[in-house]
Amino acid sequence: MTGSADMARRVLVLGGPAAGKTTFLIQLYGRVSAGTGKLRARGAPASLASIEEGFRRLQQGVAVAHTPHGTDTSLSLAAVDFDGRSIDITVPDYAGEDLRRLVDERRLHDRWRREAESDQWLLLIRLTRHPDLPDVLARPIGELARTSLAPEDGNGDPHALPIDMWAVELLQALLYTRRLDTDQPRPLPRLTLVLSCWDELSAPPGTLPTDVARKRLALLHSYCHATWSDLFDVIGLSAQGQPLDENEPATDYLDAGPQHMGWIINAAGERDGDLTLLIGSR
Repeated sequence: MTGSADMARRVLVLGGPAAGKTTFLIQLYGRVSAGTGKLRARGAPASLASIEEGFRRLQQGVAVAHTPHGTDTSLSLAAVDFDGRSIDITVPDYAGEDLRRLVDERRLHDRWRREAESDQWLLLIRLTRHPDLPDVLARPIGELARTSLAPEDGNGDPHALPIDMWAVELLQALLYTRRLDTDQPRPLPRLTLVLSCWDELSAPPGTLPTDVARKRLALLHSYCHATWSDLFDVIGLSAQGQPLDENEPATDYLDAGPQHMGWIINAAGERDGDLTLLIGSR
């Protein structure tokens, strides 16, 4: 494969409300544009409208605003790796509430049929928004749903699924959609479970992300490992590198710039500042 069309790669970023999708997309753009990681830009994106404001906020050292409900934008990056191979990355962005509704309604629109054909799926879960899941065999599902909701949701929707079950439902729906309208078996996409806002977990150095997922997201981890096998991995992500206030600037962001902030914890438990390593993990 030599041309950019032959090497075109599409990446689908999945995550519920406040999972950190938008901040990751902004930081990914910054890394690719700076050319400091595995991937370097080979041309300017067609439009930066979806990330301009967020990038300005990070440059000012303040938190990125939440993506408004109903937002339907995408970020396309034309990149090249160190071997000179052209890679086209399309990362859709949307409000997390829209993704939650997709599972609740059990209905995938045409837009999601297209996105399900992506070559890699990144599923972002922010564990601090979800308490440790209790024993599903010992407590009623309605009680589990109420306790699984993020504190800021506050409504205690008895029909909402715990994050483990919700994520499995989402992945199953996307896999089913991926198999529609084709007579030929379609290979599985690479799946990366991204434990976002890793800095909030206060995990000891050397902690393996897969061990955290196995303990905190047992159902999801088991399902993904059984379904994807070697095409599945778990990575920790701190796209900001530290908590940011919505109004009070962080001085280290102003001094260093957002392109030098943020990091991942790879599968071996090692910290790495190259966020582009999440694209094509392993």
